[in-house]
Amino acid sequence: MTARLILPAAALLLAAAAPARADNHELTGQLRVVAEANIQAYDAEDAAGVLRTMHTRSPEYDRTQKALPEQFKGLDLDVKLVDFKYMGHDDEFAVARVKTGYDGPDGSGFQDNVTDSVMLFHKEGGAWKLWSDEVLGVQLGATK
Repeated sequence: MTARLILPAAALLLAAAAPARADNHELTGQLRVVAEANIQAYDAEDAAGVLRTMHTRSPEYDRTQKALPEQFKGLDLDVKLVDFKYMGHDDEFAVARVKTGYDGPDGSGFQDNVTDSVMLFHKEGGAWKLWSDEVLGVQLGATK
């Protein structure tokens, strides 16, 4: 008799988990689009594009706005998304682990690297935006 109760209960739990996985898959896609847009804008040295991907009330917004012109004066870096892993969310924030590759022009002396970071996302006007990021580490060497 116990087995007859456990199997239907397990089936109900699995059925309830399927929509959550589908929602997480959709959220993962939305967050990845934001991260990719941010990286593509940075690669294009488009400060306005970078800022469009950021939440305007982020503690990093003003600092980023001031730093971008100086960062773009330097080397013409090739910046790309290397890896994106959704980690989770609550009712307010979503978290992903993001690896970004930075390659400098040949002969520039720039040390190519992959930066591993945790990005926090928060909705603004119904759209996910970058809130903040924390660098976990940097792997030096070619990213190509």
